[in-house]
Amino acid sequence: MAKKRAFDSLTLRARPRQSPIPDVTPLVNVALVLLIVFMVVMPIIQEGIRVNTPEAVNLTEINEQGQEHVVISCKSDGSLYLNTHEVPLEGLGEELARVYQGKEHLPVVIKGARNRPYSDILQLIEICQNAGASGVELIARKKEGG
Repeated sequence: MAKKRAFDSLTLRARPRQSPIPDVTPLVNVALVLLIVFMVVMPIIQEGIRVNTPEAVNLTEINEQGQEHVVISCKSDGSLYLNTHEVPLEGLGEELARVYQGKEHLPVVIKGARNRPYSDILQLIEICQNAGASGVELIARKKEGG
C-alpha cells in the first residue's frame, strides 16, 4: 500500500490580489461635504449681527482687507452687540475700551437699526468718543435706484 503524503489533501487556491492604490472615494466625499458646509457657514460668520440699517444714496464702502473693525450693532429691540457679543449699555464703554486697544487708528463702525431714535445713535457715538475712538462711521444700505 502506498504511503499517503500529508500534503496531498491540500489544495492551493490563489488569493484575490489587493490593488496597490487605496480607495480614496470616502475621503473625497468627506472633503466635498466639508467644502459645502464651509460655503454655507462663512457668509453667516462674516456678516456678524443682522441689523435693518437705513438707506442712503452716497455711500463709501468699508472694505479694508486685513483690518478688523470694531462694530457696534444696535438692533431694533434696543439690544447692543460689540462685534458679535451682546453687551448691556452700562458696560459698553468699558468693553469697547478693552476691545478697541491696539486699533486706535481705525474708526468704530456703528450699525444702527433704522427704527431706533436718533438719540440712541448719538449716545453710542458719545460712548465711542469717551473710549478714545479716533472716528466713528455709520453703516447704511445702498438705496436702490439711487
